[in-house]
Amino acid sequence: DNTPASNPVTRQGAALGRVLFFDHALSANGLVACSSCHSQEIGFDDPTRFSIGFQGRITRRSAMALANARFNPDGRYFRDLRAESLEAQVLDPFTDEIEMGLNPGELVGKVAEQPYYEALFNAAFGDPAITQQRIAQALAQFVRSITSLNSRYDAERAKTGSPQDDFPGFSEQENRGKQLFMTPAAKGGAGCIQCHESEAFIMIEPRDNGLPLVPGREDQGLGEITGRPEDIGKFRAASLRNIALSAPYMHDGRFATLDEVIEHYSSGVAEKPNLGSELRDRNGKPAKLNLSREDQLALVAFLQSLTDENLPGDKCFSDPFRR
Repeated sequence: DNTPASNPVTRQGAALGRVLFFDHALSANGLVACSSCHSQEIGFDDPTRFSIGFQGRITRRSAMALANARFNPDGRYFRDLRAESLEAQVLDPFTDEIEMGLNPGELVGKVAEQPYYEALFNAAFGDPAITQQRIAQALAQFVRSITSLNSRYDAERAKTGSPQDDFPGFSEQENRGKQLFMTPAAKGGAGCIQCHESEAFIMIEPRDNGLPLVPGREDQGLGEITGRPEDIGKFRAASLRNIALSAPYMHDGRFATLDEVIEHYSSGVAEKPNLGSELRDRNGKPAKLNLSREDQLALVAFLQSLTDENLPGDKCFSDPFRR
C-alpha cells in the first residue's frame, strides 16, 4: 500500500476526489474529464486503443487501469514511471496538451469557478481553500479508494491455504490456467507470476516484453525518461485484476483480445536488446512457450476469474453528475 502518512484516505477526501475525477468542467473546453479515459465499467480503463483528448487528438499510449493503483509498491506511475507518486500522477493529465489542455496554473481557477466545490473542500480539509496540492490529494484519495478484491479468484482463495492449491470452486480448466500462471516456464508453466507478482498481480519492475517494433510508432518507454540505453523499450503494466474487462492490451493497445496476448507470449516474443530475462530461454534466445490451444484457453479462463463483478456498478465510484 503506497498511501503516504501525509495523505490518508478519508471519506470526505475521496468524495471530493470523486467529483473532481468526473468533472468535465476541468478541461480546457469542458469536454473531457479523468473519467473520459478511465471508465468505471471496465475497471477504470479506456476501451479504445488510444485515448481521445479534449480536441479529438489521440494519445500515443494506451491508458492504464486505475483499480488497485494503491498497491504499486514504489508508488510510481505511468507506463514509464515518470510520476514519483500518485499525487503527482493525477495532476499530469490536466496540463497535457492532448488530454485536458489546461495551462499551468489554470486548474485551481477552474475548480474555484464551480459553486459546488467550496463545501466539498471544507468537508475534506477543514476550510474551503482550494489549492493544487489539495486537488492532488483528493484525487489520489479517490483513486486509492478504488480497490478490486471481490473476484471469483478471491472467493476461492479464501477457501484454501495457498494460491498454489487447486481451488474447489474452479473448473478443471481454470485450475490448469492458474497452475500455468503460477509455475515458472522452466518447470513446465507459463511463468506469468514472475512479472505479474503477488496476489495483486502487479508488475513491480518495468520490462521489455518482446513486442515487435511497429514502424512509425517507436517508443523508448522508461528509456525516454532516464536516458539510459538499458531502459529503452521497458514499460510497466497495470494490475491484471479485471484484465478481462480492460481490452485492448499492451502499452500501444495492439492486442484486442486476451487470446492475442497469450499467443504473443507463446510464440511471438521478439529479440530486443533489453528483453527481460524471464522471456529468454536457457540459451539466451527469446523463449517460445509453444502452449497448446488447450493451455492458452486455460490461461484466459484463469485471467477471467480475476474480474470483480461488483466494481463496474459500485455506486461509491460512480459518476456523481449522472442523474
